[in-house]
Amino acid sequence: MAGRIPLSERLGADAFDTDPASHITLSDPALCGRCAEKPCIRVCPAEVYAWEADHLRIRYENCLETGACRIACEKLGNRALVWTFPAQGRGVQYRLG
Repeated sequence: MAGRIPLSERLGADAFDTDPASHITLSDPALCGRCAEKPCIRVCPAEVYAWEADHLRIRYENCLETGACRIACEKLGNRALVWTFPAQGRGVQYRLG
């Protein structure tokens, strides 16, 4: 059985046309601090989210646009995440299907 492919290689198979403005914001950053589960971190396949000391770091330029984080935050978190698709023509461009 082949080993696990590192995230950097998996992301490298896709193309990204990053919008200068993030398509992911927080309605209230304090809600993230009070969120016990932080489900957005666990469900994101591209590791867009990370908890750093006292705030949620968002690397929107890596987003694969699955929307899983939005659903997880709404259902299991504190509903702080505001996620939309990037501006038309921007974001991830899948190369391998």
